[in-house]
Amino acid sequence: MVLDLLKMRYFSKIAEVGSFTRASRELGVAQPPLSLHMRSLEDYLGVQLLNRTSRGVILTDAGQTLLSHAQSILRAVEQAEAETRQQDLTPRGDVSLGMLSSLSPILSVPVLEICEKMFPQIRLTISEGDSQTLRAAIDAHLHDLAINLVDVAKASSLPLFDERLYAVGRIGSFDDITGQMSVEDALSLPLIMPTRRHGIRVLLERQALMLGRDLNIVREIEGLASTRAAIRAGLGFAILGRGAVYTDMQQGNLAAIPLSAPVLSRRLILDMPVNHPPTRAMIEVRNILTSVIKTLGQEGHWTCLP
Repeated sequence: MVLDLLKMRYFSKIAEVGSFTRASRELGVAQPPLSLHMRSLEDYLGVQLLNRTSRGVILTDAGQTLLSHAQSILRAVEQAEAETRQQDLTPRGDVSLGMLSSLSPILSVPVLEICEKMFPQIRLTISEGDSQTLRAAIDAHLHDLAINLVDVAKASSLPLFDERLYAVGRIGSFDDITGQMSVEDALSLPLIMPTRRHGIRVLLERQALMLGRDLNIVREIEGLASTRAAIRAGLGFAILGRGAVYTDMQQGNLAAIPLSAPVLSRRLILDMPVNHPPTRAMIEVRNILTSVIKTLGQEGHWTCLP
């Protein structure tokens, strides 16, 4: 026996829904043969892949390992099928776009709306994540495209834009400041920061070291929505890109002021898997994405790169 696609599809679906019963219903396969396929797969590999409980199934460590490979393989097969079928003029198929959580509030909606209007047969999925998560997903071919930081870029990445960083606080926090805030003053704010692996924190720690200062971190929070909520509650300030708080600024929920002396910005790139020819659907989504980025750049959200 070999690891055939049918068994991998069955296994991935069971892992996804966490239940033989539900997987059976969604796959249209009776539960007894589905269970037989899984026992056969476990016997072949010589490991237990699933722990069966009264509430469903839970992946073992071996199951997690197989799932990561199975998803990548199944996705490659789907893309191969889509490319083969793309003989007409209408792009179609699945496209997975990864995006930094801080950019999603301003980028996701226009990209989705334009894609649906222009290419209704493209199924575009947008997933948020931090830079390391997106890098790993691209390497594993789980995303077709990803907007990420230049810090984790590879040679094949395409530079997109430079986004200026802002000090962000609750309404009224910067009423007595005209124009901009120095980086040195921003480092003294009671800051809400993500963990050390995040790009903005790395950048600020580098600036603090150059200035001989310490970051005044009062809280660590993972997640943009929680960070914004904490700022609104008056629990501290954050350093974020304009895209992350633009809607809140427009609605009067948060205040933000650009950093200067020096001007701080981060470079964003478009990442793609290597040795993975793009489908027509991927190319069209990439074109939509770069067009939206250019439009937002003209509106002052960031500085686009050639």
